[in-house]
Amino acid sequence: MKSLRSIRRLKNAAAQLLSVSVLAYSAHCPAAEWAGWINGEGRYYAQTGEQVEEQVYPSVAAQLEFSHTFNAQDQLTAVLFARGERVDDEGNFADVREFLWLHSTDAYQFRAGIGQVSWGVNELFKITDLINQKDRAELPYQRKLGQPMMSFSFYAGEDLVELYALEGLRSAWYPGKDGRLRYPIMVDTDKEEYEWGATGRLDLAGRWKTTRWNTEFALSHFYGVTRDPYFIFNYDFNHPRMIPVYEKVNQSSLEMQKVIGDVLMRAEFTYQTGSLEPFKSVAGGFEYTFGSLFDSDLDLTWYVEGIWDSRKHIYGTLLDHDVGIAARLALNDERDSNLVLGVIADTKYNEAFGTVFWSNSFGQSWSLNVTGQYFYANDHRYTPDRFMPFFEKLVQENPASPESIDKLLGMIGGVTINKKHYARIVQFINDLRQQGYWDGIKTETVPQTLFDLLRISDNSQKMNLIERGSNIQIDIYYHF
Repeated sequence: MKSLRSIRRLKNAAAQLLSVSVLAYSAHCPAAEWAGWINGEGRYYAQTGEQVEEQVYPSVAAQLEFSHTFNAQDQLTAVLFARGERVDDEGNFADVREFLWLHSTDAYQFRAGIGQVSWGVNELFKITDLINQKDRAELPYQRKLGQPMMSFSFYAGEDLVELYALEGLRSAWYPGKDGRLRYPIMVDTDKEEYEWGATGRLDLAGRWKTTRWNTEFALSHFYGVTRDPYFIFNYDFNHPRMIPVYEKVNQSSLEMQKVIGDVLMRAEFTYQTGSLEPFKSVAGGFEYTFGSLFDSDLDLTWYVEGIWDSRKHIYGTLLDHDVGIAARLALNDERDSNLVLGVIADTKYNEAFGTVFWSNSFGQSWSLNVTGQYFYANDHRYTPDRFMPFFEKLVQENPASPESIDKLLGMIGGVTINKKHYARIVQFINDLRQQGYWDGIKTETVPQTLFDLLRISDNSQKMNLIERGSNIQIDIYYHF
């Protein structure tokens, strides 16, 4: 029986084959336009990981872009992407970023196929942008997976109205056993759980964009499966895995953007309900540019934003009580050189993430990107010498003693797990009270698994899990 991952890859391969077939047919059309790039990438980690010794990760990628105009009203666009990585097998994949038929008239615009949609006005914290799944394999670049969809848009006066019907969910990507920046317990994408809700695999969304009082507004609503899952543990200690759970949600959003003098103000607001706790989130800030810095060709742009999230339980996000500051220096030279420096700091848990990004072009068709990432973690709340002796004692008890049960309950009392995960922990503790729970289980690895699970389940320790992931990445592109 094929795994879910294999089925998804077969479906994706079928879509790619169809796309390539149409592109091959369209190649003979004189109105067709082609573009794309080939990329060589190398990433170096300053330290070995907790689970992985590898520090050098080379890869190659390519993107092919196609556009063909049939007549004044109909156009076909396609973007195909593929990457091959030497170390992490999960880094080898291909994706149809876009394969979209566009039909336009003076009254409306209709699109059908696989597309890309961008919502939101913020630069650092984009909390309203949820039509497409993020391509997490391509971080730190803000790339997205293609989403099967149909959309219908029209103007009501000067206001833009957009309606979307989305088919299925492109599930999130996670590193394999040889990958970096991952949980100490592997994520099992073959056992994902879905809460499809009343509409099944059909998601619906709508957006209204208008300008009032010299301010741009966008009001939107999304009913569908969330793109950011939460996690539960499978409690299979012979094959421990974290299981992503995608819930059906309603999310209402508001975007605002206004120019005040030379300052561009931005804000995004969301309210989401689902099977777990309802929550609110707010993100916003400002952008300001110092043009012709010191009477030179340099432009310096500052971005300052903050984010607040009302959720009390741990989810699949690193950003909930954070402030971000970034500066972009544009040299405005013939090589289109840019330098970006940025830092995001967690105001609640004293954690931070810093990045530096340099880009420029050279020759007729080449460009260079250099990216550095640094992770700063707070003091480790969980240390092996403090917790491992207890877990080693626990697996020797059959059944677990009342004292051990009380201590285990005390440990989970202060963590920030979701309600569904908490219910499974309670069931696990009840099972420990029964004779023979550890029979048939390789108990020599259980203490480490329990220790890792405890760390994962505490939102105050999220940066500690990846603090050894500071890296530098070099990308060279050939554009055609």
